[in-house]
Amino acid sequence: MRDLAKQTYQSASSRSSKILIPQSVVRIVLLLILVLVVLFIVKKVIDAGGIVGSSITLRDAPKGLTPVEAPGVVDVTGDALSLTVQDATFTNVSGENATATATRRFGDGSYNMSVSATLPDPQGNKYQVWIVGGGQQFLAGDMSGSAKNWGIVFNDVDDYSNLNGVWITREITNNDNRPELHILEGVFK
Repeated sequence: MRDLAKQTYQSASSRSSKILIPQSVVRIVLLLILVLVVLFIVKKVIDAGGIVGSSITLRDAPKGLTPVEAPGVVDVTGDALSLTVQDATFTNVSGENATATATRRFGDGSYNMSVSATLPDPQGNKYQVWIVGGGQQFLAGDMSGSAKNWGIVFNDVDDYSNLNGVWITREITNNDNRPELHILEGVFK
């Protein structure tokens, strides 16, 4: 007898069980795996400080050190980094029980400012520090702390050394990028 329908009468288990995956999908998956491996290697190299690595850590020298001259060995004044260090004097403009100290260092393209303050509990609000002068004001950031002790350390490139004012404000409205209730105002000298 002839099979006019040309049907296969084999059982399901005897048929081929291969899943056909298009070659373009295989190429995309392999390319994706290759990209992930390269990104992993690049991250490891960057986290290690470069291809060779670096174990140099720069720190400020302890206060009170004086350079010692060693004739013919080291020229202390030749390539010395010139940093300016200034302290701020604060005025309480709020009538609240608040005091603060601030120090800034700048030179060689960097700017560092640290502010420590004794302030009352902001009761759900936050304290912010602003760098001001010449009609300009820049947010240094939110102070962190609790109870009465608050502080902030601000590091950036030196775009602020010509601004001599520093404000501590209590922010009542969140994220408006404007100083609100002035607590302390300081001047660097």
